[in-house]
Amino acid sequence: MTDPLATLPGTLDEVWRQLELGVADRTAPARHPVLATAGGEGAEARMVVLRAADRARGTLEIHTDVRSGKVAELRAEKRASLHVWIPDAGLQIRLRCHVQILAGGAAAQYWDAVPVSARALYGGDPAPGQNIDRPDDHAAGADPACFCVLRGRLVEIETLQIAEPQHRRAVFRAAAGWEGTWRAP
Repeated sequence: MTDPLATLPGTLDEVWRQLELGVADRTAPARHPVLATAGGEGAEARMVVLRAADRARGTLEIHTDVRSGKVAELRAEKRASLHVWIPDAGLQIRLRCHVQILAGGAAAQYWDAVPVSARALYGGDPAPGQNIDRPDDHAAGADPACFCVLRGRLVEIETLQIAEPQHRRAVFRAAAGWEGTWRAP
């Protein structure tokens, strides 16, 4: 069997295969990337759920409550990163992107596709991140006005494979037509 991570085109193909698998399979490692944003106190990182990956458009999508801290951070600074770890391959994937926030009417078609059972994640009271006295002092609530889609347009993909006898590192940039270059690990 040929190792797809031995070539630059194979590495890029494997990144997209893993991202698409993360969208389709709830148990895939890429299903829950870590989203990093710039916050008022410095870097902020949290796990999110990958909802869409479109290689042709170079985009990734995440759903969230429009009142969340990550949305406020992205309104102030649209640059963000996602980190994915694929343990079986020893593969780290870093995805740098510019995030567009789709809310209100722009998010309506996405809301319609959200399963009824998941809609309660968007619109609870109080809003995400607010202080509460007890863990159960939060009421879930389905409110389409609180739902939004974070669409990241990728600008760079960086991979690092932890492998024997040698690690492999590659970088792919949108500005270069996704043609990759090897880098020292």
